[in-house]
Amino acid sequence: MKKTLAILLALALMFTFAACGNDTPGTEAATGFKAGTYTETVEGHNGPITLDVVIGEDGKIASVTPTEHSETAGLGDEAMTTVIDSIVKANGTEGVETVSGATVSSQAVIDAVNAALEKAK
Repeated sequence: MKKTLAILLALALMFTFAACGNDTPGTEAATGFKAGTYTETVEGHNGPITLDVVIGEDGKIASVTPTEHSETAGLGDEAMTTVIDSIVKANGTEGVETVSGATVSSQAVIDAVNAALEKAK
């Protein structure tokens, strides 16, 4: 009886976790975007920030590259690099936090990537 109950509980947990998938843009589980380069410009702390978001053939974020910005050297630009690394690693923006002291620059990167992912749907 105990073995049967343990097997049923294990199966129930397995099906529960399988049903918890999330396919919304900006999440780690989000794949299947159209391959290509998507350019977005958003307002940063010191002016516009333009990013190229490259989606690979596998439907995942291959790279995020700032092509133009006027964020503060050593602060805003470093925060952008930190946020971009987190976004590429997570394959989305879900759970990516802004950098303290450069919140506006960080959030601008997140917003630009989210806009690019919307285009890539």
